[in-house]
Amino acid sequence: MKKVIFGLFIGSMALISCERDITSLNSDSKNPETVDPNFLFASAEVGVMTQLTSPSVNLNIFRLFTQQWTETQYTDESVYNLPKRRVPDNNWNIMYAQLLKLELVRAGISSEGDAALKASKIATIEALEVYIYSLLVDTYGDVPYSQAVQVDKYPNPAYDDSKTIYVDLIKRCDAALALLNSNTSSGFGSYDSFFGGNVNKIKSFINSVKLRLGLNLADVDNTLAKSTVESAVSSGVLLTNAENIGLKFAAAGPFINPINLELVTSGRNDYVAANTLVDVMNTSNDPRRAKYFTTAPSGLYVGGLYGKQNVYANFSQVNPNITKADNYAYLFDAAEVNFMLAEAAERGYSVGGVAATYFNNGIKASMDFWGVDATASSAYIAANNYVTLPGTWKQKIGNEAWIAAYNRGFEAWEFSKRLDFRVFEKPGSRDVPTRLYYPVNEGSVNGTNRANASVKQWGSVDGDVQGAKVFWDKF
Repeated sequence: MKKVIFGLFIGSMALISCERDITSLNSDSKNPETVDPNFLFASAEVGVMTQLTSPSVNLNIFRLFTQQWTETQYTDESVYNLPKRRVPDNNWNIMYAQLLKLELVRAGISSEGDAALKASKIATIEALEVYIYSLLVDTYGDVPYSQAVQVDKYPNPAYDDSKTIYVDLIKRCDAALALLNSNTSSGFGSYDSFFGGNVNKIKSFINSVKLRLGLNLADVDNTLAKSTVESAVSSGVLLTNAENIGLKFAAAGPFINPINLELVTSGRNDYVAANTLVDVMNTSNDPRRAKYFTTAPSGLYVGGLYGKQNVYANFSQVNPNITKADNYAYLFDAAEVNFMLAEAAERGYSVGGVAATYFNNGIKASMDFWGVDATASSAYIAANNYVTLPGTWKQKIGNEAWIAAYNRGFEAWEFSKRLDFRVFEKPGSRDVPTRLYYPVNEGSVNGTNRANASVKQWGSVDGDVQGAKVFWDKF
């Protein structure tokens, strides 16, 4: 037996000595040099959705910008002390990381032999890249675009003009739609959490993004806004909850709902419903309150004072259905799109219907999404008749869109900036954010380009503040 073992040892050593390649010492088996593009694409989708859904004070505080929630013991984020947590840096880094992944996916499918499949995948990549870049422009203003995510070539990328980016994004939407119109391939198929490779869903997503791009342009270039909106609608935006675009998080593991992670798993009680929203919903006896919040000890819906310290147990809290580990999250839903169409109709664009109809459709879509029974939904719509409601059309549409966009902080913020339908409470010395200022780290690693962008947009480097406005936010 000893001779056998010795013989095996000698043989194995001979194999090792013959096959030894010293470069293998540089290989990291846990971080492979190449990754399946399908997996990388899926990772980018989850990365985007997680960032937009997370209520982490270090990552995403958009729900506070339109005062849907407020904080309890620690109020830095509620009073808009953005430097406290470096949210601008973290949001920027996460979004650009997903863009980098998508570019790696694009490179990874370059050798795809099936032309139709390749075209569909490229169109899907384009859809997500356009969406992410639109978020970055709407959040920061001018951002790296033409030189972005080309680290080897442009380690310090220039910031592109916001409107120029918008114009190019619209062109990219049209090009992606053309690719999808020319084939019916399933794209990334089952690896695609948002669309499942469904060409029609990808198209409706692109057109819905295009619709929002167009509306955002309305106060700075009405001609381009009108043509963009009308083109998107004629091509087909999403209109029903069955067409909503998003994904379902896992019940366990690393891909659980980030709201569950922050509000349940953490064991922390940092948020309650804000009186800013709850009081408005109480006034109209809104039946969605039972879906959005719990009741306070009084049995009523009571919001904590926005921007103040609040005792968690005394106020309405986030409904447990929202905090489920395997809950859904969405990039676009029918309520948002119908309210945008109501706005488009009021602006005089040809969108196949009138504002009142789309307004009612938006409310109904929201009620249905949240599981409100038909009787209560109909009663609310009747009591909030579009024609007889007080206020301007911007106030009427904006207010209902804000309520319907509960738990979708970024989307509610978009409506508030574009329609200016209400003045949100300024709880301290800092401005209610109309943008995120540029990442602090940009001042260190890309300072010249960051400074140039600030001077161009706001007149000086010091104009880069959270109360400044992006190019389309004119009022």
